[in-house]
Amino acid sequence: MNTSIVPAAIRSTKTTRRTLLRGVASLALLATVGGSLAACSQAPTAAANIGTTTSEIAALAKTEGTVQLIAVPADWANYGGQFAAFKEKYGVDTPVATPDASSADEITAVKNLRGQKTQPDVIDIGYSFTKKASDEKLIAPYKPSNFDAIPADLKDPNGMWVGAYYGVVQVGTNTSVVEAPKTWDDLLDPKYKGKVALPGDPRKGASSIAAVFAASLAHGGSLDNIQPGIDFFEKLAKSGNLVSITSPVSALSTGQAAVVLDWNYNFLGMDEELKKSNIALETKTFEDGVFGNYYAQPVVADSPHPNSARLWVDWLTSDEGSELFARGGGIPARYIELKKAGKLSEEALSKLPEADVIEKIKFPSIEQGETAGKLIVEQWGQKVAAQ
Repeated sequence: MNTSIVPAAIRSTKTTRRTLLRGVASLALLATVGGSLAACSQAPTAAANIGTTTSEIAALAKTEGTVQLIAVPADWANYGGQFAAFKEKYGVDTPVATPDASSADEITAVKNLRGQKTQPDVIDIGYSFTKKASDEKLIAPYKPSNFDAIPADLKDPNGMWVGAYYGVVQVGTNTSVVEAPKTWDDLLDPKYKGKVALPGDPRKGASSIAAVFAASLAHGGSLDNIQPGIDFFEKLAKSGNLVSITSPVSALSTGQAAVVLDWNYNFLGMDEELKKSNIALETKTFEDGVFGNYYAQPVVADSPHPNSARLWVDWLTSDEGSELFARGGGIPARYIELKKAGKLSEEALSKLPEADVIEKIKFPSIEQGETAGKLIVEQWGQKVAAQ
């Protein structure tokens, strides 16, 4: 595992991937430290030979032997299963640099490692980073073989990126400590005093801003108006129910919090660790505020392993890759198509939220996400963090 491409000052812990903002505010901050990224040996500069068909790409990828990845922990939506199956099928290794890095770290790494062997071939970024990556010509267009089957709101029409999976905000409760809440407003009950937590600060974290979006939808807000969600968490903070944590799994294990909001697949990823602490975890999607969002997997422009990069994106959106995401709780981009065709196993379907929950998910546009993020940055400190 190569952890040298991001300096120690911004290198992430396990929670960083789950809590650092995959949005514009963090990018501006982290870009200032980008120049300190370590230099590596230069990659060949000859023009790349890129296949024009899937079979040609697969053959050339086997020759390349590697797809350099970044910011994809093995326990995040079953990426570990993806690594193993991809290597078995195609004979291509999947080393991951700084698996717990943020999207901002990824963008910085791409910029500072251009032309070097350790430059990422594919990145896994929050949706609000896609326009930035495209505008700065950091990514290259590639339409995987299942491109036409991917829903329009999970891909760029010109093939600059696709989103292979998405998740939904859930609440996880240590029922050994407290009864599981059933609605958003239940969280305001005094019995949850000092027991409720976001996975991080929504001024810095995608999982947390998603929870604020969900709370907003439950209180009369919309994808265009996140204000009711901020107001709800202000009430939660003033009541003393909201606490700050550094890690959802640690908080649930140690009692730092008993009720945590996070992506559904992250709770699955915590399962083994929580079992070690004998934690009885119950997860639920609040029906009065359902919010989901995706991560995108664009091919990096002029990457050192261009065929392996394209093959990896093709794999993630394939029937096999979709099945593996589902087994880890990640809702495949082609979920509706695959479920209708009976191509997702019962095991995979059992790991996903209920079908009626998935049907309610509406993705925010990049513009809606940016507007929400700016409002949170403006108000969160005074309204919530200061309580």
